[in-house]
Amino acid sequence: MSSKYLKYAACLAVSIPAIAAAQPAPPPGGPPGGMPAMPSMAETKYDATVEIVDGRLVPSTVAVQAASLSGSAAKGLRILSSKEGVNALIVRGPASDFTLTDPAIVLSGAGTNDFLGTGAGILVRDKARFTLRGGSVETSARISPALVAAEGATVKVHDARLVANGGPLPPGYVPRIGPGMMQPPAPLGLEGTARAVLAMSNSRTYLYNTRIEAQGWGALSTDATGGDLYLEANDCTVLVTGKGYGAYADFGAHVVLNRTSVDVGSDLGIIAGKARIDLNTVRGKAGRSGVMIHSVMAFDPAETADLTVTDSTIETQGPVLLVKSANANITVTGGALKSASGVLMDVRRNDDPNATKTGGKPVPGVTLTLKSAKLTGDVLDSDPDRATTLVLDGASLEGSLRDVVLKADATGHWRARSDSTVFLAPGTPLSVIDAPAGVTVTVTGGTNGRGTVLPSGGKLTFSR
Repeated sequence: MSSKYLKYAACLAVSIPAIAAAQPAPPPGGPPGGMPAMPSMAETKYDATVEIVDGRLVPSTVAVQAASLSGSAAKGLRILSSKEGVNALIVRGPASDFTLTDPAIVLSGAGTNDFLGTGAGILVRDKARFTLRGGSVETSARISPALVAAEGATVKVHDARLVANGGPLPPGYVPRIGPGMMQPPAPLGLEGTARAVLAMSNSRTYLYNTRIEAQGWGALSTDATGGDLYLEANDCTVLVTGKGYGAYADFGAHVVLNRTSVDVGSDLGIIAGKARIDLNTVRGKAGRSGVMIHSVMAFDPAETADLTVTDSTIETQGPVLLVKSANANITVTGGALKSASGVLMDVRRNDDPNATKTGGKPVPGVTLTLKSAKLTGDVLDSDPDRATTLVLDGASLEGSLRDVVLKADATGHWRARSDSTVFLAPGTPLSVIDAPAGVTVTVTGGTNGRGTVLPSGGKLTFSR
């Protein structure tokens, strides 16, 4: 019996969704115990040019240029600062409901800890409500995000521009992961020193018709989520030059992109552990992968990421989907996914030393469901710890399958374009398989059969 069949049997014991299964609910629960705790903002001293606390404007000795400014709203706010650790605007407290219209905020002073939002253009925290309409917020220094939402804040951004250019690291900086880090974790293979938008600690952030730009690292980022975080971009433009990602969903985050254009140097999206990304009518280009899914520093090897891609057009240089030592439920409905590498999905072992270990326990594995889609690309599994299942639900795929479980009914169709090995899930008819002359498809595991010639001239063989 093949090792792939054994992995598949173990996956069945954990659960593999049926073709018609509904998408799971957004992930509940908090981040795993191995992740660093969110630093305390309450104990942090901030230096803000303008600060709103519970709906009141805090008196300041700093002269501020604005057409109007009160505890509930400001218009035409102009702030230019090169001082380290300074926030242009802080809005905090559950009684705050502040609207900022047409600001021009430019910061060039370094941040000191973006997990605390010190040095961010705008920091919204402590259950405050904040709305930005128009204008621009741009930072040009290390760990200085344009916008930070944290501590249960609700943020809405309309028709604005949010930019983080980053800046040089301080002399003697020692790379780290967690609070105080000034660059992406090295195993991600990214560069840059600032994230444009950073959402944390159970916040809710909604962006509309807004341009988000970053030089490396990331445009829309989540971290220290608190276990129940939501970030949504609608009709936006996301641009990341250099090696960086468009959106990151950290443990406990739900990130949604609707009708949004994304052009990034590395990954359109990254999911870490039990988190979720939904891509709806997204137009994207990525210099590396479309969405990379990984699991690090988790105590539960069965934690599962969720990804839905609906009516989206995505072009990548590497695999459209890259899963590294992680469990994932992925559903692609319609759209067009194209990779210059020819790989639709690559499931492999993570070379990150912090990768979550299974300890030999059965894990859910990876399920890729294609619905009402006609796609081209290989699906490859070289992860020794988990099985990969390809579900064809009224969909067709042309590409090679390597050590993949194929699950389909008569509405599905798979055409191999090079020699492939598959295990057929129960109920999957052989009629869904085809291959051109010179290509051999080997069915392994629990299926009995005799070798035959496929409709397009390829060979079908069986192996225990």
